[in-house]
Amino acid sequence: MTWHVRILGLAACVAFGEFAQAGAICEYKIHQAKSGLEAYENKPNPNQKKLQEARAELESLLKHCDDEEILGEVRANIAATKSRLDQANVALAQVKEMNGGMNDRAALQQALLAQKIAQAQYIAARQEELRLKDLLKDNP
Repeated sequence: MTWHVRILGLAACVAFGEFAQAGAICEYKIHQAKSGLEAYENKPNPNQKKLQEARAELESLLKHCDDEEILGEVRANIAATKSRLDQANVALAQVKEMNGGMNDRAALQQALLAQKIAQAQYIAARQEELRLKDLLKDNP
């Protein structure tokens, strides 16, 4: 265990009063952040930028975390990914209609790929929302 983990562990103990009052979503996010930081620190030759970002994220969560705020961010992400999916669907429909059915195969493949990526991102965002809502149900 490196000195960074020990310091963050101490910070967690100091902030334990807040942590104990944090909601289920915050507890989950803090646990994720700790696990991510430990994984980066245990890598041989860790990326210093990612380490710093992981430390900052954990510190931020320990200082201030609000379940409703996190759910709001997730909902905003869902709206953004839904918008990208809608745009990808429109672009795919336009490519299919081009040239009276004589489609450019490369353009069609690109539009299909963009649509599949947007759909996967939207599904992931919705799954994150459901996972967080389940945490709230389990810990009323």
